This record gives sequence, C-alpha cells and structure tokens, in this order.
Amino acid sequence: MSRRPALAALGAALLAVLATGCSGVAPGATGFGGGRSPQCSSRGFAGSNTVVLMAQAVPSATQLPCIRLLPAGWTFGGADVARGVGRFWLNNDRAGLRSVQVSLTAGCDVSGLRPVPSDEEGTDRYERIQSLQGGYAGERLYVFPGGCATYRFRLAGPLRAAPLNEASLALGFVSRAALRATVNEAYRGHAELDPPAGGGR
Repeated sequence: MSRRPALAALGAALLAVLATGCSGVAPGATGFGGGRSPQCSSRGFAGSNTVVLMAQAVPSATQLPCIRLLPAGWTFGGADVARGVGRFWLNNDRAGLRSVQVSLTAGCDVSGLRPVPSDEEGTDRYERIQSLQGGYAGERLYVFPGGCATYRFRLAGPLRAAPLNEASLALGFVSRAALRATVNEAYRGHAELDPPAGGGR
C-alpha cells in the first residue's frame, strides 16, 4: 500500500473508532504516532494515538493531558476513549495498580472548591482530598477553555508525598493547536485532527 492511501485510511480509521461510541487502547497496541502511551512529545512527533483519540473524543478541549516522562517505578497501564471522554491510567510499584487515572471531559463540577495556584499554564486548578487513611485518595482538577482534566489519585501504603510528587511531574498537557499543527505537518493534510463537519474539505 502506498503512503498516500495508507495515511488517508488512517484518518478515516481514527474517525470510525469514535463513531462506534467507544474504543480501547490495549497495553500492547501501537498506532497513530507510533505509540500507545499518551506521550506529550516523542522525537519529532508531539502526541500519540491515544492523545489524538482523546482530542477527537472531546473536540472542544483546548488542552490534552499526556505523559511527559515516567519516573522509575511507574508504568502506563492502559487507556479507554469514548465519545465525550478519554482516560488513561498509571501503575506504581509502591502505590499499586491504577494509582493515578487521568480523565478528559468537556467540563467538570468544581462547586464548593477553591482554586489553588496552578502548575500548568492556561489552566485553573482545584484539589479535592477524599481520604488520608492508609494512603492518599483525592482528585486534582484542571479547568481550561472547552475542557477539564481530572487526576484521580489512589495511592496505597504509608508513602504519600513521593508518589504524589512523582505523578505530578510525570503528567502534563499538550495544546490542541500544537497537536493539530504537528498532525498536519506529519501527514501533509491526509489525516486531520479536526476534520470539517460532515466530512467535507
């Protein structure tokens, strides 16, 4: 198959996945961008199949959550993407499986929460502590135009500060504008992050 038809088919396949209403990125899968893990950047290609699918699942989101770099002891667990929501999770050798789950939606409820200084440019940050018994359970919400990213922490064991700080440093965002520009450059118009409504050009 030539490069041109292959890229055209790729763009159609990404849209078809979301048209079904749900999708999954298995731990061993590869695809758009050459990787399953939702990387913020990877040697000349900012994003991965999971980041692109999340962007298409929540088309209003101006920021997309992603992984900057996993510290020792952390692994990518998997991802699920459906129309209106995208999520992925991380495992930790001390804090347990699904220690952190990251969800992207068009909005979230922050009523009753006070904003705290945000460590991510262009976002408002909120914290919700749920439990400090036997570990740490809580949520961190980043609100930005068109979307909300929620980090759900479930850190088992007596060590809380170290895994929490590591996860915070591991996660980040890539802007939709940057991802769109990279997709356009990489695929020269044959696959688009935000295809015109109705499939027209």
